[in-house]
Order: sequence, then structure tokens, then C-alpha cells
Amino acid sequence: MNGLGRIVSDAAARLERNGLLATGRLRLTALTQDEIRGLSGLLGPHWRPVLPGTTASVDLAALDAAMRASPRYSGGLVDVCAAARGAPLADRRAERLRVLEFRDTGWDALYSHVALDRHPALGDWLKRERSTGAAVRAGDPFGLLCSALDVLAALPAEPPQTLARFAAAHCQGDPHALDRDRPLDATVRRALAALDGETEPRRGAEARRVRYDRWGLGCDELSSTVLCLGVWPGSADPRVLTLRELREVERLSCGPVVFTCENPDVVAAAADALGAGCAPLICTGGWSSTACLRLLRATIAGGAEPRHHGDMDPEGLRILDRLIAATGGTLWRMAPEDYRARAGGGQPLGRRAILPVRHPLLSELASAITEVGRIVQEEQTLDELVGDLAEAPLRTSA
Repeated sequence: MNGLGRIVSDAAARLERNGLLATGRLRLTALTQDEIRGLSGLLGPHWRPVLPGTTASVDLAALDAAMRASPRYSGGLVDVCAAARGAPLADRRAERLRVLEFRDTGWDALYSHVALDRHPALGDWLKRERSTGAAVRAGDPFGLLCSALDVLAALPAEPPQTLARFAAAHCQGDPHALDRDRPLDATVRRALAALDGETEPRRGAEARRVRYDRWGLGCDELSSTVLCLGVWPGSADPRVLTLRELREVERLSCGPVVFTCENPDVVAAAADALGAGCAPLICTGGWSSTACLRLLRATIAGGAEPRHHGDMDPEGLRILDRLIAATGGTLWRMAPEDYRARAGGGQPLGRRAILPVRHPLLSELASAITEVGRIVQEEQTLDELVGDLAEAPLRTSA
């Protein structure tokens, strides 16, 4: 190679980055006497010799043209470099463009996933996943995110069920696909956190259990529970039921109406005042658990119409919006006039933002809360709620 072996090798790497185009200048360090002699012989007046051991640069276009004109070489710079390497040069620029095109196509496919029709807020979550690279670090980003969206499209779970049973049905038959040490679990929980209005899922086993429980998935059959009164046959006192107890309960007759509340204090007040004379009442305890959703669905299947009540604050509105979307039913003393009647004794709303809700009456209530600037907790309406429970029809059959 007449002293040009190292130069040809460096030029090959530069050509691959350049898209196989002989353009720009190649920087050469610590040139040897043989390299200087070889460049001088090939480039002639297009090369100004330097002293050995110094640094210089050579124009790749001139080097290419000189090789094409020389009888010593059978082609231009690309051909010479490929022959010296013993393999064709790779067009790294074209490869990068193909990767970018594949990446853009992959993201476009994710943005058109059916899960975004059900949960539009996933669009913002995907943008965040793309910017942070969280899914990329876990391996195959598009396969992982597509699997996560397949899961999210089926949430909230219908019917409410254990996490393992849901995974077996929606994760290619793998009941362990959403186990805690799996990348899919972490990805799905990041998405659920975004849908719950949080940027990151809280850490720890309990936070994970609560997160899935909100979406109708019990991590096990004993930790997911529901508090109720006047619903379960043969019980005149408040009862806490586990998901395991409700496993086979598909239909439960408890009367024509079932009421829901957000706070256990409502159940306690109703039990103290009414006992066995209380209409069916189910407490969500905040965000509805898998057990809560399963019990409520069973009462609806048994002929009961649900009527929902909760805190008149930003979180309470979101809880009710999700609950109504999952189970249907109507609102119970949650009209703007109900709010205004109690708002004077409520705490200031402060800087808490009210996120958009889908139910039209909840939207009206949100507007009233924003206008007045105060919140009303369920405990402030106990007298009215207990009065309604006393007048409502009781169980007609077991």
C-alpha cells in the first residue's frame, strides 16, 4: 500500500460516517516518513509535505481523484478502502437514517394504538416515554410499549380479577408477565400513574398493590377488600369482604338501589343510626378496589341501581368519574346546589387543580367548586346521607 495502510484505514472509517462520500479533510497525526513519501507520490502538487512526526490533513476528494487516475489502483477511494479491509464499507449514515425511519414508524404505530382511544391521556405518556428513554433502556422499546398498550386497552379490568388471571388472558398466556420484576410491570405502572395524574408511580409493594387495585386488578385475593353495610346476606353490621370471598359472586340481590360512599365514616354513622334498617351501602375507601368493583358489579347484576357520593374536591371528582365510567349509575347529592348548600363550611380549595372529568354533572360540580373556591368533604353531609339511607328501600330477597 506504499506506506498508506494506516491512512486508508482511517479514511475507511471516515467514509462510512460520510455516507461513502469522499468529502471533507482527514486529519493525520504523527505521520511517518513512509506515509509522507506515499502521499507525496500519489498527490504530487496537491500535497504539501510535512516533517515526520507532525500532524497534517488531506483532502479526501483529492485522494479519491488521485487514486482513480493512478494505474496502481483499480478504482476510487471507496474501492481501495474496501479492498484493503477485505469487505465492503458500511454506509453508516444510511443505517442511521433507516434506524430513524424505523423509530418514527414505530412511534407512529404506538400513537395509533386502540388504547389511546380509550385513554387519550396515554398520548402524553408516550411522549414522556420517548423523551426519557425509559422503555429503550429495558430492551425492545416498541415491543414493550405495544405490550403495555395492549394491557392498558383492557383496563379497568372487566370483570375485576386477580393480576395473574388478567395477565394470563392479556399477556400471551403468561400469568407472570406483570410480576414485580418484569419490565412490563414497571412500564404499565408508569402509564397508570400518568392516567392517575402522577408523573411517576410511587415505590414499594403497597403502592404497587394500590395502583393495580384502582384499575380492577388485585395483586392477591386477600389484600383487596371492601367495606359494606346492608349488602351481604345475613349481616346487620358493617362487613369487610375480601376479593377471595367474592371470587364466585357474580350476582347478589340486595334491593332496587345500592349506594356508594367514599369514606368509612359514612358507613359508621349509618350503622350507628340505622343498623339493620340501612339501605345497601358500599364504601370505596377512596379509589375503588378490585373487591369493591366486583361487589358493586354483583349488586348491579342482581337488579340494584347504583347511586354514588364522594368528597366534593378534585380527587373526589376523579374517583367518581372513574367509578361511574366503570359501573354506570347516577350521582347522589352531588349536584351544584348540594355543594353550594355546604360550601360555606368547607376548607379553601387553594391551588389544587381540578382535572377534566367526563360525567356532565361532575363537570358542572367542578365549575361550581372552581367558582366558589372551597371543598366539601363527605363528613360535612352525614345527616343528609344517613337520612337518604333511612328512607331508601331495603333488601327484598337474599
